[in-house]
Amino acid sequence: MPSKDIALKDIFEEVPHRLSKILSPAPIKELLPTSLPSTELRVDFLARLEDESILHMEFQSFNDANMPWRMLRYYTAIAEKYKTHNIKQLVVYVGNEKLRMKSFLKIKNLVFKYEILDIRQIDCKVLLESPDPMDRLLACLCKVEDEVYLIEKLIKTMEDMNEEERKDYLLKALTLTELRPNLRIKLTEEVKPMPIVVRPEDIKLPKRKLKKDVLYRLGLEEGKQIGLEEGRKEGEVIGIEKGKQIGELEFAQKMVITITGDKLGYVPKGLEERVKDVKDRDFLHALIKKLISSEKVLEVLKEELNI
Repeated sequence: MPSKDIALKDIFEEVPHRLSKILSPAPIKELLPTSLPSTELRVDFLARLEDESILHMEFQSFNDANMPWRMLRYYTAIAEKYKTHNIKQLVVYVGNEKLRMKSFLKIKNLVFKYEILDIRQIDCKVLLESPDPMDRLLACLCKVEDEVYLIEKLIKTMEDMNEEERKDYLLKALTLTELRPNLRIKLTEEVKPMPIVVRPEDIKLPKRKLKKDVLYRLGLEEGKQIGLEEGRKEGEVIGIEKGKQIGELEFAQKMVITITGDKLGYVPKGLEERVKDVKDRDFLHALIKKLISSEKVLEVLKEELNI
């Protein structure tokens, strides 16, 4: 199961106060088991509401053409287990691409419907003002107009937590923002000074994805971990010891290419060759910081590298 899906399920096990009110048509009475043994199906969220109806939610991070069939299977399994047809189904889309899934299935002798909500329809400020830390976490996925304000709120939320709570909260934030790459880069930069120890094994990603992950790679200062602890054991800190292994200059060159690719979704033609011609490490570090903070990556590249 993808790490972001696990994080979402963990968060909803604690029933985020404000978001649950937004998503649920009635107050939640009790959480129900998410496994449906007779079918070997498992849903993301299941609850009985105070009006005695059943609320079923799925959190979807990509456009799945088979979603109507999946929701139909879930519906019949839930109806069979709880002996009711008073079931309300909602797909909460948290992906970065435009929502393109259908919310119905229409075939001969059957019309089946459910609701879909793109979480970006919700203003993040609604959740950031909630007293519930889980609401503030989920604000990362909502409509964000002021990323600085959102990050400040998340950091302030962590101030009163003990070390383990802070570490868990930060990892959830970094995991959820896999779905919002630009926000994740900025969040990673801002949490650098925080005294939190995060090791590679804490990041629940497959090895092939871990080495591509911003949290694994993004180190700008000589041999320092991307903000969470100073590296000591060879290769154990989150990617930043790479700076010692391949040389600081080459590492900085690679970071310019990596961050550009992360933010644009591609590497512009000629960038790799141009960056390899740059031998000024301080210039590259300054360029990296500009790329992280700017929304106009191509303009930065044109101005600094004439790309």
